[in-house]
Amino acid sequence: MAVTLAQLRAFEQIVRLGSFHAAARHLGVTQPSISQRIRELEAELGVALFTRNGPRVMMTADGQALVEYATRTLGAADDMVTRFRSRDPLLGVLRIGVTETFALICLPDLVSRLEERHSQLTISVTVGDAGMISTLLNNHQLDLGVVTQPDVGSHIHQLPVGQIELGWVAGPEVRLPQAPLTPVQLATRHLIGSPESARLYATMMNWFAAGGAVPSRVSTCNSLSVTIRMVLASLAIGLLPIRVVAAELERGAAVRVPVTIPVDAHRVSLCYQVADFGPSLQSVVDVTQELIVEHRLFRSPIL
Repeated sequence: MAVTLAQLRAFEQIVRLGSFHAAARHLGVTQPSISQRIRELEAELGVALFTRNGPRVMMTADGQALVEYATRTLGAADDMVTRFRSRDPLLGVLRIGVTETFALICLPDLVSRLEERHSQLTISVTVGDAGMISTLLNNHQLDLGVVTQPDVGSHIHQLPVGQIELGWVAGPEVRLPQAPLTPVQLATRHLIGSPESARLYATMMNWFAAGGAVPSRVSTCNSLSVTIRMVLASLAIGLLPIRVVAAELERGAAVRVPVTIPVDAHRVSLCYQVADFGPSLQSVVDVTQELIVEHRLFRSPIL
């Protein structure tokens, strides 16, 4: 036997109303039924929750300790029912998945603005590559995602928000020729990029293939921020979203590597569950779009 919501609800009402009889009347059940629920709850927990004095009851120390647990558990159960009956993700935990580019530049502002507008909202953020975020969306494990070239089903709406510019970037101590590098020339350098499962890795390898080259030394890292630090330390040349290193490029802490073949930009979409869409989710979409524009995160939107 396990603790049930019915047992906790009976306990809660006895505490609130002061008697088994009043709790039974409020819940629309018989008093013996309420007594049975409390006996089962006490047996499961191995403690006495009440002392009886005629029709009135008093909580034991263990009963006092249970009040907070019962309140939290029943509150969470009520929130769960409200969330799924209303189909409103802002009435529970809003589950957001974003790329690391978005996380590094926009995520703090997004959380701050959502906090201003929905002070009781709880947010769960997943930062990952496009494949991970797409899978979580497809499995209904995210309400909304900012995804690079998403691979999602028809139950996910895709709202194009722009293109992310990619380029080869090196640290200031890396010696580079004056002329743009061909893929064959760059293939001899130490490179660093995303793991093989990531879209960015495929883009890198396709770029070399288009130039008739195969890179000889490619290190990988699953963290964009760590990859950037490796590049800034002049340890390797990286294929990076230009927006996340714009400040470093401007102050000379990094160098854009000129190449003969441009790297294809990645299209980015704001994706969300069609079944959950309504005014609440629309407000989150609006805030996210505002931040993308304000931070100039992507190039012009795709029409």
